[in-house]
Amino acid sequence: MTLPKLAAFDFGGTLFIDGKFSRFDGLEGLRRAALNPGAVDTQTLCEQMEDIERRAKGGLPENNGSRVEIRLQETFRNLLAVSGLRFPFGLTQCELVFDAANSTRRKTPYMSELLAYLARRGIKTGVISNTVLSGEAMKAIVDRWYPGNEMSFVYTSADFLFCKPSPDMFHAAAKTAGVKPEECLYCGDSLDADVAGALGAGMQAVLYDTAGARGCEMRLKGGKEYTAVGGWEHLIAMLEGL
Repeated sequence: MTLPKLAAFDFGGTLFIDGKFSRFDGLEGLRRAALNPGAVDTQTLCEQMEDIERRAKGGLPENNGSRVEIRLQETFRNLLAVSGLRFPFGLTQCELVFDAANSTRRKTPYMSELLAYLARRGIKTGVISNTVLSGEAMKAIVDRWYPGNEMSFVYTSADFLFCKPSPDMFHAAAKTAGVKPEECLYCGDSLDADVAGALGAGMQAVLYDTAGARGCEMRLKGGKEYTAVGGWEHLIAMLEGL
């Protein structure tokens, strides 16, 4: 590994550890925030949302191993109009209400320390995530949990259409940061989406593997080298030596 000029991170499983997803709880929270919550019951909302997603995804096959993302805002645009729910705020806030209600969330250990370390070293940071959330909504979540962060960008597959391991978001990240792909480090918890996507885009890759890695380990995928870390404190120590 060489010292990067940009370090980008996945969201779930990397910046955060989320609990079990509950569509019902998320839609219950959203319905209760409506101006007219009695317009529909939560179970009906769940069934309507599942039907929208099933019909949409049925027409979107994978493209060279990369899934095409359905934006939550577009799902909500359909769902809320059909259900008759009305809100005093826009679709981005609907995303945030739904997200806050559908699961528990906590920061991964030592991530705050890692972000602070990168800032001190002058290494740019950003987020690249496969998610139905818009970048605007995800940025609000990151800002809430990591106040004072210096993320240069928050890119989501909802905004870019194609999911990792497609190279689109990785290439955009390097361009936005004004660096070469090989000067970027991407950290995630998925071997297929995160490590394969980063390596395929010409970036250095780190796998967050708390169950299998001890300290920092060099591994191979498709003949290319990547780093597995058992905790973010180990990545800090490794970067200190570069």
